[in-house]
Amino acid sequence: MADNTRTSGDELSAEIAHLRRELSNLKAALSQRAGDIAEGAGRAADAVVQPIRNHPGAAGMLFGGLLGLIAGLAIGYAAAEQQRPRRWHDRYW
Repeated sequence: MADNTRTSGDELSAEIAHLRRELSNLKAALSQRAGDIAEGAGRAADAVVQPIRNHPGAAGMLFGGLLGLIAGLAIGYAAAEQQRPRRWHDRYW
């Protein structure tokens, strides 16, 4: 009877050792993927930063246009709250 528990314990220890090895392999694969993602994000950031450095006027115009668009949308939504009549004949008659 004691021999059966020892064998079960040995099998359990072997299973735990196998799972620990598998877990360490998964950790290594995950760290490799995280490194690849970080490298890709760095390249993407360089792809955005480099044209801005080369053409600061165009970048300023782009950001100014975006700010103008946002301001226009905000003003438009604020003006829409005044509840104007939607039909043209209700506006003038």
